[in-house]
Amino acid sequence: MNSPGTELEAWLAGGDLFEESLADTEQWISGFDADRQVVQLKLGPYKKLYLRPKKFVKRFYHHIHPLTIESWQYRRQLSMFDDFCTVDLALDLRFQATLAYVLKNSEMLPTINQHIKQLYGDMIDDVVNLELQTLADGNWIHSGLIDIEKRIALAINQVLMQQHIQSQALCSLTASFNEFPNVQLGRDSVYLNVLKKTFELNEARTRELSRQQRLLEEEEIHEKRLQLEHLRRVSELELQMQAQEAEKQRRLLEDKQEQLSQQLELEKRLYAEQLRHENELKAMRLEAELLAHETQQARQRVAESQQLTEQLTHQAELHDKKVLADISLQQRAQSLRQENGSKNETGSGHAEQ
Repeated sequence: MNSPGTELEAWLAGGDLFEESLADTEQWISGFDADRQVVQLKLGPYKKLYLRPKKFVKRFYHHIHPLTIESWQYRRQLSMFDDFCTVDLALDLRFQATLAYVLKNSEMLPTINQHIKQLYGDMIDDVVNLELQTLADGNWIHSGLIDIEKRIALAINQVLMQQHIQSQALCSLTASFNEFPNVQLGRDSVYLNVLKKTFELNEARTRELSRQQRLLEEEEIHEKRLQLEHLRRVSELELQMQAQEAEKQRRLLEDKQEQLSQQLELEKRLYAEQLRHENELKAMRLEAELLAHETQQARQRVAESQQLTEQLTHQAELHDKKVLADISLQQRAQSLRQENGSKNETGSGHAEQ
């Protein structure tokens, strides 16, 4: 690599700092075959796959599958240094499946190229991400992106070659600076180094300001912690006073509750005594009422007995009178019969005479 002084002289002279790098490129031999075709022989249960030979006569049990050269365009964009720089990646990839790959994936033969894109898309992402991570140190600003482009293309070709896929990858990385759109990577390398150094100084200044801001925030946090500690102690004292006051109120309530309990017990006893006295009065009144009722009933029974006696006496007297009257009537009738008999006897005597 050239020294910074040589780069500065070349830049001031208007030369291209990357002519040597651009001239020194490695060539990857893909080995594509535009006429590559696979013959699928299917005769009953017998199946076979092989490359189409030069002198080939197609039979009814042959199926020809061309292995075309597929183009695959891959694009990525990466923002760096807090959006100060944007790197655009353009990857133009051409690939062709080999017979070895087809034999391993014969069931995907009709759509073999689409199958390769779906299967190895994530692997290409991993290769690109791994290489793009090396851009974070910023050394590419004065060394260029050619080597990284070569590494990406070579790594992708090697990955596909290991899977028996022939490929030819062409990678292009373009860097642009948002605040300096006219600066070109390579020709303005020294200027970019100055910009990079300026950016690093600004970044260091930003970090220092952030550190000072963090210290101020830590002091504010410490002050707030002291205030919170003071407030906590004041709160604890207030809580203790409130607890003491609550204990005092609790004791007063307990004393008042005890007094109320005693008063309630006394009122219960007085009420029970009052109920007992009222019950005794009720019992006495009931007893007096029962006695008066019994006396009245006794008097009524005596009166009824006297009335019945008088009634029976009167009935007896009436019966006696009736009996005497009947006897008197019988005696009179008997007397009349006797008198009539005497008269009849007297009349008969006179008649006989």
